[in-house]
Amino acid sequence: MQTGLKQALDSWNACLAMGALAAQAQCVIAYRSLGMFGGWSVARDETTRMFTEKPAAFFEANLAAALALASGQRPEQVTLAWVAPLSDAVGDNRSRLAKRGPAGPGALFGNLA
Repeated sequence: MQTGLKQALDSWNACLAMGALAAQAQCVIAYRSLGMFGGWSVARDETTRMFTEKPAAFFEANLAAALALASGQRPEQVTLAWVAPLSDAVGDNRSRLAKRGPAGPGALFGNLA
């Protein structure tokens, strides 16, 4: 049995993991939004990728959470099991998009000269 402090810290860790997931997802949304309007360099298939990658990521996350739940893990462990695959996918996207960098001069507003 866990002590109250250990269980509270584990719960806090699950909350922080979800917060980190949300922050990374927001970065990906920003990069992709800028990419749609020409302000960030993105691959031509990025818009399609936005939609096709989600079902696989959520399937993996839901499966991990279901297995954790079925094995009798505590709620915060189930949450962490669910967050981990999504964090991996979102982190990979954030890193990949960040490396591409801003689009060239004039890409967003055209040639203003």
